[in-house]
Amino acid sequence: PSDEIVEGDSVTLICSSDSNPPAKLDWFKGRTFVGSGRIYNISKISSDHSGEYKCKSRNEHGEKYSK
Repeated sequence: PSDEIVEGDSVTLICSSDSNPPAKLDWFKGRTFVGSGRIYNISKISSDHSGEYKCKSRNEHGEKYSK
């Protein structure tokens, strides 16, 4: 399998958090919120989707971004 992503591909990003109480998961592209939940799907990827995506987990004890 190739690690290369080409235009038109579908991409699935998965975030997990082991926390108590369970964390709310949000997705960001740069500083822009793009979605919520454990899974973020991009279908028919294009250059418009280029950028750094991060998952933020948050509960009453605090928040943390993925690396």
